[in-house]
Amino acid sequence: MRTYSKLLGLAVLALVALVIYLDWTQDRGSGPLLSDLRVLPIESQGQPGETGNLLGIETRLMPADYQSRERLQLKFATYLDQAQEAGLLNPRTVVVLPEHVGTGLFALGEKPEVQQARTLREAVQWMALSNPWDYLRALLGNEGDDHRTEAVLKIKARKMADDYQLIFGGLAKAYGVTLVAGSIVLPEPYLDEGRLRSGTGPLRQVSLSFTPDGEVLGPLQYKHKLSRYERRYSEALEGQAPSVLQTPAGRLIVLLGCDAYARHVADEAELIAVPGARDEPLATCGENLGVTAKLARMDVHTLGLPWNLVGSPRRPTRHHHGEPVRLRNQWLPNRP
Repeated sequence: MRTYSKLLGLAVLALVALVIYLDWTQDRGSGPLLSDLRVLPIESQGQPGETGNLLGIETRLMPADYQSRERLQLKFATYLDQAQEAGLLNPRTVVVLPEHVGTGLFALGEKPEVQQARTLREAVQWMALSNPWDYLRALLGNEGDDHRTEAVLKIKARKMADDYQLIFGGLAKAYGVTLVAGSIVLPEPYLDEGRLRSGTGPLRQVSLSFTPDGEVLGPLQYKHKLSRYERRYSEALEGQAPSVLQTPAGRLIVLLGCDAYARHVADEAELIAVPGARDEPLATCGENLGVTAKLARMDVHTLGLPWNLVGSPRRPTRHHHGEPVRLRNQWLPNRP
């Protein structure tokens, strides 16, 4: 009788624990984290003209920025408001955002513990606990070395693609500019009637641009020369040459990270946008082609990423005490 009572008690405790856990997985309340929305003077080169301008936004992205769509949109709207007040936004403006600005979208709407995690590994573990069944299914079918990160990015891929387009397409339309939306990592992404979709297969890092009407300015731009940590969970798409995008400011090429120093650019290109620019490309990329130097170019460096997204998943992001944001404007010269 005592044994039966003990077993019954354990069963009741297990059931209560299960109910509490399942209730916890449904709680998606935001954490008490604050975004850094400080603004600094804008660096501007050249003389205003009718040809247009390139505006690069370099900012330190933080976990707090990914608590909701509204938080991330507010961050960049703050900088665009400053540029607008300075007279730097017009229909021929091309705004360039940082690399991986869309990859952190996996945390949108997730539990506070995800945003408060110090490392990518901790964030992924909390994601696994709060999405157990989806996570286990994704874990069984992944292909990279970093199975856990790959699984999390795959289970959130559909929502990430939707949020990416809503946020950055919305900003392009709200300010009437062409916007190069950094990059995002999705499983075999593709465009379907003007919508960004996630497919099945390996993760790819891509960039998508938007017109001043907020519409997709396709096709997708793929990153080919991945970093050591990016290769742990994503793959490069071979044989895909960068496409020339027609913008009001001119014919634009988007090159992500080390691709800007390792790939030849089409002769018809007039502008280059480089989300993920490097200070020392020879040291970090192993190459530094100089063929693009004559074109108008906007390099956007990565000042900081949440959860050390492109570093070791076990190490926290190193916080530098430099500027939290840099806005750099380049007026384009009049063409003959």
